[in-house]
Amino acid sequence: MLSVALVAAACGGSSDSASSGPAATTSAPTATETPTTAAPAETAVPTETDTPTLPPETTASPETTVPPTTAAPTDFSDVPTAALPPGILSEPNVAEVQRFLTDGDDGEFYMVNLIKHREQAQYADGRDTDLTGAEADAIYGEFIRTTMFPRIGAEVVYAAEVERDVIGGSSFDVVAVARYPSKSAFMQMTNDPEFQEMSVHKAAGVEETTVLATTLLEIPNAPLLDNPPFPATGDDPAFAFMHVLDYRDTAIYAEGDADADNTRSGEDAVNTYSANAGTVAAPLGIRPAAWFNVEATVIGPPGVWEEVRINTFPSHATFSELTSNPIWGSGSHHRTAGIAHTYAIMSLPQINEFNGVLANTTG
Repeated sequence: MLSVALVAAACGGSSDSASSGPAATTSAPTATETPTTAAPAETAVPTETDTPTLPPETTASPETTVPPTTAAPTDFSDVPTAALPPGILSEPNVAEVQRFLTDGDDGEFYMVNLIKHREQAQYADGRDTDLTGAEADAIYGEFIRTTMFPRIGAEVVYAAEVERDVIGGSSFDVVAVARYPSKSAFMQMTNDPEFQEMSVHKAAGVEETTVLATTLLEIPNAPLLDNPPFPATGDDPAFAFMHVLDYRDTAIYAEGDADADNTRSGEDAVNTYSANAGTVAAPLGIRPAAWFNVEATVIGPPGVWEEVRINTFPSHATFSELTSNPIWGSGSHHRTAGIAHTYAIMSLPQINEFNGVLANTTG
């Protein structure tokens, strides 16, 4: 059986600031109630995922069809099922993970993590504790960041507190991305006795998680605006959208839509949306930070998610300006037609090692 220490390894270590406290409470402007984010195609920021509305003939919804799944203890062979805290019984997708680890080259990859903390930490051995779930996870995260990752050459490259789940119905507190230099380095970590010992804190602190093994996609090299038209302020900080995407095989447009095309794939429809949105997004300073191709779902519904995109916004006012622009609105039906399921998560990054560095975060 694949050790569930693999799950803790997949979750990586979020930054102390992102994993040791509750999600940020900063309120977004009213316009953020309209679930959307844009992404230019080749000019700057291809975002695409913000649409909560599926075509009328489709009744499935992201939150009901693709629920987040739960974290797991360090090793099921060591912990009797009856002793596990409630909600912690999910194992990793063993076949999918093994395929990813054994197929192809032994190159660099990224683990994308969406994490919901327990209100109170629950240890599988039943120990008494006053730790919150975030505090227990932070013990694990500190070990990963300062000891384990330097040992294997890995690093946390993105970590953010969730501000708001705009689409998808999730209740994640933290999103994070860890870079691993190779699959063999990852497995070296999962077999490390000290890592396995510390993984109990991750299992105790995390109530739900989705973990995706990914590879980095090429993105447009959009210029960073020194003076975006709507810069961050103390009351309106810069933020990022993380979009987790499942494309339709064939785009499904609303009945009577003049752009309906039964030969267009869902991904092509989203790219059409992105090309249109980019003409508005780039001049506002919206930029892609990182895009990822999902190679395997370590924890979560197997075979659902295809892509993850992180795009940065100079401010929430920027988002409002984007979504109120009629040019952006004229292409949004393509995004709706192309996406089967999505999480669109607004977050406040503490770590961002990608090229989409947030501009003017201090106002």
